[in-house]
Amino acid sequence: MALSDTLNLIQQEIIRYAYSLCLIFGITGCSLNILLLSRQQFRTVSCSIYFRTASVAMIIDLCFGTIPYICSLINIDPTTTLVWFCKMRIYILQSNAMISRWSLAIACFDRYALSSVSVHVRNFARVHIAHRIIAIIICIWLILPIHAPVFFNITMGRCGIYNNRVASFYHTIFTTLFGCILPVLIMIVCAILLYYNLILKQRRRLIFIYQQTKNRNEILRGQQKRDQQMFLMLLIQIFVYLICIVPLMITYLYIAITIETNKSADRIAIEKFTAFIAESLLYFFCASSFYLYTMVSKLFRNELKRLLYLVFMRNKKKEYSSYSSNSK
Repeated sequence: MALSDTLNLIQQEIIRYAYSLCLIFGITGCSLNILLLSRQQFRTVSCSIYFRTASVAMIIDLCFGTIPYICSLINIDPTTTLVWFCKMRIYILQSNAMISRWSLAIACFDRYALSSVSVHVRNFARVHIAHRIIAIIICIWLILPIHAPVFFNITMGRCGIYNNRVASFYHTIFTTLFGCILPVLIMIVCAILLYYNLILKQRRRLIFIYQQTKNRNEILRGQQKRDQQMFLMLLIQIFVYLICIVPLMITYLYIAITIETNKSADRIAIEKFTAFIAESLLYFFCASSFYLYTMVSKLFRNELKRLLYLVFMRNKKKEYSSYSSNSK
């Protein structure tokens, strides 16, 4: 069996099992993210707005990213048969991927701003500012990837940029720079500055709390706890994002560097499979956010328990009402 055939079989098995699980658990998890982060406990936290936006974008990415692959297992693949779908899919995928990544990057800056000693910088971490920033992010990333549907086309049963090396090189550099390198740099720099500010803030807060009344202390402790929980949720997501995005960055850079190189069939097959694995890691990242939040944040877990309890009690009341009406 040729190497390309072997890699295709492995890819099909990954799609059949891993992609199906990512789709199911990812949509469920991101939907719960949106519900939980919309509750009163998180509604007044500016960072949660960026998380909610990222969750919506991740749902769209999971649907348009994994479903066509899953459909290809039963020989239904509109990305290789419908030109308009090929163009719109890559546009939707890139727009929403950028929206989710930049939402998380700005969430990092939001947490840094909140920890700053400067009042003007802290003013950035407000709910109304977060809504405006999200609107700007969405507008920017609905406009900038407009080149994708222009240059992408179906050639020899494949959706991509072919016979136009300049456009292919531009798309690769654009995706690598704005989708990988810049968001990662912002996340890392803000995380380091945030950690430094939290240490200083903790020292100042201990002195300040010592001088306040007991009730004031309890309020400050509650705010501190909520800030710490949001920081943990952000930190674990940054960590997993870096693990998932680095292989894609390397893949894109390699493609850009070797775009003019003549390649053998086996080398092309290996590069395609490597790009597929790197792309799969991003779908895993999209599917994992809810479970990461649940793992590291006690506050998030408590809100989940309250939500499940409310749903359970509502169903119980409906059953009781139905039973009472039937017994009359």
